[in-house]
Amino acid sequence: MHSMTQFKILDCTLRDGGYYTNWTFDRSLVRSLVKSLDSQHVDIIEMGYKSPKQGGYYRKCNDGYIKSVIDFKVNADLAFMIDVKDYVTDNKIDKKLLYDIIKPAAIFSICRIAAKQDEIKFLPELISIISDLGYEVICNLMQISKVNSEELENFITACGNDIMAVYVADSYGALYPTDVREIFIHNKLDGIHTHDNMGLAFANCISALEQGASFVDGTLTGMGRGVGNVTTEQLLSYRGEQLNSQFLDCINSFNLMKLEYGWGTNPLYHQAGKHHIHPLYMQDLNQSNLSSQQLISAIDSLKECDTYDDKKLEHLKEQRSVVVIPARYKSSRFPGKPLAKINGKEMILHVAEKAESAVGKENVYIATENEGIAHIVKKAGYSVIITSDNCLTGTDRVAEAAKEIESDIFINVQGDEPMIDPNDIRRVILEKKKHPDYIINCMSSLHPNENIDDKKIPKIICDLENNLLYCSRSAIPGNKDSVSEVAKKQVCIYGFSKEQLDNFTETVKTPLETEEDIEIVRCLEKGMKVKMVEVNKVSYAVDYPEDIEIIEKMKI
Repeated sequence: MHSMTQFKILDCTLRDGGYYTNWTFDRSLVRSLVKSLDSQHVDIIEMGYKSPKQGGYYRKCNDGYIKSVIDFKVNADLAFMIDVKDYVTDNKIDKKLLYDIIKPAAIFSICRIAAKQDEIKFLPELISIISDLGYEVICNLMQISKVNSEELENFITACGNDIMAVYVADSYGALYPTDVREIFIHNKLDGIHTHDNMGLAFANCISALEQGASFVDGTLTGMGRGVGNVTTEQLLSYRGEQLNSQFLDCINSFNLMKLEYGWGTNPLYHQAGKHHIHPLYMQDLNQSNLSSQQLISAIDSLKECDTYDDKKLEHLKEQRSVVVIPARYKSSRFPGKPLAKINGKEMILHVAEKAESAVGKENVYIATENEGIAHIVKKAGYSVIITSDNCLTGTDRVAEAAKEIESDIFINVQGDEPMIDPNDIRRVILEKKKHPDYIINCMSSLHPNENIDDKKIPKIICDLENNLLYCSRSAIPGNKDSVSEVAKKQVCIYGFSKEQLDNFTETVKTPLETEEDIEIVRCLEKGMKVKMVEVNKVSYAVDYPEDIEIIEKMKI
């Protein structure tokens, strides 16, 4: 075990933990933190950034403000960090900005400079300026798991021989102790900053110390960007410190924050470490309400995304979903169909109630050209949008209604599907969020009362990924010996974006759509991608008056 004097501990709780709090911390908590760290002989306390970017007090680390909080004697050195990229304009150091933000050393004695591979060239000049302002300098090379040996050598050379410490940071938590050993054996390095994606932050610190490192970073309870870091309390115990009650009380305060924000390793962070995913993506995902499948899909799309873009996960955030039910009175096969009664209640209300169970009444709209239908659904408390009388299909009617509705996802539920399952609507919404570039449609096995040769039933065929290949009223798929036993029928629940609805709408039907009289065929003819989802097998649509009796016997 190392003695107390063999390595120095730098605590960066306020700087790295600020990614959860926007660098805003209660003054009394900061005072308690600094006092307890100082009581445990932590060598350097990093108070945050000095940055031109927006953020709380600990993103700015204004000397006057920090002095007003830390108005007591501290034996530890106080430090702040700067990011090279914040002070580079037009491929050169913006000295005016630098001098505006960083004043000559007073309350702070140490400045840490964080650089990526492509920023190494700025270090000599930056180190010179910071040193002339009276600060000891520590340089951190970020993303060490993606740095090659030549780049690391260039970094060490750029740092020179007169700075306090040369650091590397395992930004993705991707290193194993054996990796750390190799890095430190072959290079003259002083310190390491570890992330705990794979639960190896502490082991990686020990590996660096065993190879001669003299500085290690930690944060209280591991609080830090994404998964967080090795805990300061682990490092103190390893160094031989006896933890005191003041320090343990402070840990309890941060544990309450941990319950709120949720840092700490988990399977998502394990995957992030393996695939060099920027930690802020995983922080976003851990704080989201996404399903397990959505999380898996997100991680797969983020592999090797080492630069954070807050818009990259926009499509997975909570989106508004509405159900629009097209209800046309002048059906050629069954005039007045939406108002036909099933067990004493109009069919359109059966469908609306199923949609309400899935998305709530406030998110259900009936799109119709008929005042009689509008009166019935309004009386039941549903929203109505009166559409024109010349819509070619139900989806054209939905597209017209969508121009008056603010929503991210539009679910088209046909008004002649009274046996629709609300869970199937929810599934379509989920699939639409997972596959935003696709139109989502549904399929199921034929009901025992249905025949594959029945021309009123659209049959579908898909590829191995359930992407729609074709939809026809003919018996597909077929074979030369017998009728197919694996036939699937279309179930008329669709998921669209507003842009996809706009792209769908036409003044005349497309050729194959006209031939088949199936609107989803238009999507295929226009090159739009359609993903099929298998749903409830008891779905049964109403096409003719005699279908009402069948559905009543099925006990809707």
